Formats: sequence, C-alpha cells, structure tokens
Amino acid sequence: MLLADDFFLIAHDDRDGKSRLSQRAVEFGLAGAMLGELVLEQRILVEGSRLRVINHDPPSDPLAHTNLATMIAEVQHREVRTWLLFLGRTAVEAVGQRLARVGLVEQTQVRRLLRSETRWLATDINLPAGRVVRLRRLITGFEPMRVADTTLAGLAEATGLTGHVLWERDPVGIRRLQQAIATLPPPLRDLILQVESAIGDAVMSQRG
Repeated sequence: MLLADDFFLIAHDDRDGKSRLSQRAVEFGLAGAMLGELVLEQRILVEGSRLRVINHDPPSDPLAHTNLATMIAEVQHREVRTWLLFLGRTAVEAVGQRLARVGLVEQTQVRRLLRSETRWLATDINLPAGRVVRLRRLITGFEPMRVADTTLAGLAEATGLTGHVLWERDPVGIRRLQQAIATLPPPLRDLILQVESAIGDAVMSQRG
C-alpha cells in the first residue's frame, strides 16, 4: 500500500470515516505522505526546507505522476512548505479517490445542521484498524522496519496520530519510534520535520 493511502486509513475512524486529526493536520500529513512517495521513488529530493526534482520519469501511480508533473511545471517553487500547502488543499479528495478506485473506500455525504460533509468509509471495516495494528506491531516489535514504514510512523508522530497507534503513547514504543526515525535518510527526516513545523505554525496562527 502506498504511503499516503496508509496514512489516510490510519487518520480516519474505521466506523464513520471521521478524521482523527484537525483539518490542517490531516491535510499536511497527507501532503507530506504524497511528497514522501516521490522521495521513496527517487523522483524528488528534500534538503532542509527546500526540495528539487531529480528524476522526470513518471511514476506508475497516476496521482504521483500528476504531482510530479505539477512540480516539474512549477520548478520555481522550491519550498517544501509551499508544496505542503498546495497539495494539502486537495489531499483528502485526491487520496480518497485513489482508494475508491481500487474499492477500498466509498464516498458518502454526512448531513450537518446547515451543511453536508464528505467522508470516505472503508468498504471493509477491518482495514483501517488492521493498518493501525500493523504499524503498532512494527513500532513495538524487534524486527527492522522498512523505510516506508518508518516514514509513515514519522508522519504519524508529526501529526499527532501516535497516541492512536500506540495506545496512550507507550514510552518504550515512543523511544523505539524516535530511534527508527533517526535512522531515516536525511530527505525523509527533513520532510517529517517540515510537516511537523507546518502543523505547529498552523496551530499557533489559530491561537493568535
């Protein structure tokens, strides 16, 4: 499963599709995961707060292909934060549609007092919980984690999902998670830090 798909399923309730995070956090988390897919595919490189395209070959996934093509066309935009904001605006819809195309979620409308809200419900209620359990076992186990799994765990930590994954932030699991994140290649560590910083700034601006 692709990085943003995993993050999407973990970030939404398995029963009603409601986000477990604030709107900004889920948007930045998904945008970071989509950028992470391109880093893992060796199409872009993240260096601190900036990124650059290093390979123009289109990825096999259509959404990743579209994202890369947009970045190639807008090569003047090098700030990671710019791309988190841009991709984040449509991230839930884009990743939701990708999951819907393979039959893993279905789009539904939930009525509120004065408006309706789009949600994405898993077609198999066990799937989101299964992805959470899988990540929990990887973090708390003793077998090496794949780079993609560690990146997912890092994005969960950056966005505030770790408490959901680890149950009340188990200190042993947190320590193992932090150790694993420290071993990531610098481009992925920098990406996680940029996501965390973007969310922190969004929270501060709301308080201000």
